[in-house]
Amino acid sequence: MKWLLLSTVSVLFLSGCTVYRSDGRKQFETEAPGKVSTTATAFQLKSCKKEGRLETWFNEEFPSRTYELVVSEPDLEIWRTHRDQRVEVKALQKTETTTQACVYEFANDVVWNLYKDQFIRELENNMMTLE
Repeated sequence: MKWLLLSTVSVLFLSGCTVYRSDGRKQFETEAPGKVSTTATAFQLKSCKKEGRLETWFNEEFPSRTYELVVSEPDLEIWRTHRDQRVEVKALQKTETTTQACVYEFANDVVWNLYKDQFIRELENNMMTLE
């Protein structure tokens, strides 16, 4: 029984090594950095801060006229504006005790439109931390 188990583990280990060292894997590793793009490069987090009650109230009552409201939910608001060619997005995540405000930057409108739905889904799934 030990011999069968040992030989099975050895075969699995050796087959794993041949896949790891295959020409296909080497080709993938050399070509991947230029071809694989992630959403981490699509936008950049510029800043995050906790807002006080007075600041939150002021921003709700007197929003900046340059910002456009993208999402309005009871616990999440997403505002968008342009800074030169870049798109700046301000996300406000609200709880009963605090408001977390984070500012993100997208390279341009094309990148914003490409990743907008995914970005909003991530924020709706509470990707912003309140720490």
